[in-house]
Amino acid sequence: MPRDLDTKIVDVEIEDDIRRHELRWCALELGMREDEIRALLAQGIAVAERHIEALSVDP
Repeated sequence: MPRDLDTKIVDVEIEDDIRRHELRWCALELGMREDEIRALLAQGIAVAERHIEALSVDP
């Protein structure tokens, strides 16, 4: 049974929210402050992922 567009849009929004929360927890574990995390997530999920990934890489 095909799903309607509204349901698919809601699914994407939920997935984005989940990813934002995961990124927030990763950032907190790295010692970032709430204001830094908010600013980072405001730039978008992809930017936040790259930034957090760069911070979490061990030299």
